[in-house]
Amino acid sequence: MTPAARRLSGIAYEFLKVDVLRNYYCWTRYQLRKRKTRTLATMTDGVGKHTLEHNMGALAGRAAFGMGNRMAILLYPIAVAVRDIENPRVLIVGPRTEDDLFLAKSLGMRNVRGLDLFSYSEMIDIGDMHQTSYASHSFDAVVLGWVISYSTEPARLIEECKRIVKPGGYLAFGIESNPEFRRTGVLLPPRVNPLNSSADIADLVKLPVVFLHDPHLDRPTDNGVVFRCSESNSP
Repeated sequence: MTPAARRLSGIAYEFLKVDVLRNYYCWTRYQLRKRKTRTLATMTDGVGKHTLEHNMGALAGRAAFGMGNRMAILLYPIAVAVRDIENPRVLIVGPRTEDDLFLAKSLGMRNVRGLDLFSYSEMIDIGDMHQTSYASHSFDAVVLGWVISYSTEPARLIEECKRIVKPGGYLAFGIESNPEFRRTGVLLPPRVNPLNSSADIADLVKLPVVFLHDPHLDRPTDNGVVFRCSESNSP
């Protein structure tokens, strides 16, 4: 890429930091590509029963493109964490659309891929996060945006995350804190496990926390937590 092309590319990515512009851009790209949508043929038992149906159904409305732009809770801290790594490799799990990926790119993480149970995009691989085909120590950061609630085996999912992240790399998780579940203990589909806060995730991951947003307000809130793996992270 020529210097002029790099400058133009940089300007374009700056525009994609504006949520409404990025959301509409990604919605338009989906309209042009949705006939190419493919789904994962075989899934592990870790995937909740209604996960695929729920997430594909969300694409019927434009609200799915950005999902309230909640991924900023995770991607801004990750962008800071990897800023001194040359061309950091980042994986976003469960993006549904390209919106999360273009937000990551606008924040300087150009070497980003998605992984989901379905895909219409060349930037999103099809796979199951409980058992991926990625080599050990493949990514500088693995970001799971509001995905862990769909797993019947969250501990297994976390171990796979640890396997594919590089030593010293970062794991990030988003979760909706649900006060109704705290009051009743009743899980409503598509949620399939009792994890209900960033603190709950931290109890499972058992790695140093470098960023935490977990206000514990008495209303549904989008929370996030980022961990750093040890430099001797084992495969």
